Amino acid sequence: MKISRDSILGLFFAVTGCVVLGIAVQYPFGTAGRMGPGFFPVIVSGLLVATGIGVLVRSVSGSVEVLSAINWKALIMVPAAIVVFGLAIEPLGFLPAVLLLLVLCAVTSVKFHIELKSAVGALAFTGLCTVLFIELIGLPIPVLGTWLHE
Repeated sequence: MKISRDSILGLFFAVTGCVVLGIAVQYPFGTAGRMGPGFFPVIVSGLLVATGIGVLVRSVSGSVEVLSAINWKALIMVPAAIVVFGLAIEPLGFLPAVLLLLVLCAVTSVKFHIELKSAVGALAFTGLCTVLFIELIGLPIPVLGTWLHE
């Protein structure tokens, strides 16, 4: 039996969604007007399960692209980048930590090249995340950390 990328991805989405859904249902759900701590995780994990099932169905009914090799660089670097982000957010601040996360994840791709277009895109995405999470949502994280202040 040959395993396709879509079947692995669909299975990953469905299993991850089920695990998170199992945890999220333990929290109060609330209502649409007064959301409880379980509201958002239940909705997102339910959508993740539905997406996983949809991808699995597509992988069974469509043409099979056989999984040839595992990209070990990406498999190791992406979780490592998330750990680096968590460790860097306090000393560097939100903006540089997000930019570092983007660069570390991007270098795992064989298509990665440093170009003006990608640099501008990364800076724009970092700025958007900073405005969204710091200014609009109000996360108590400094934009620039202690290492970057005078």
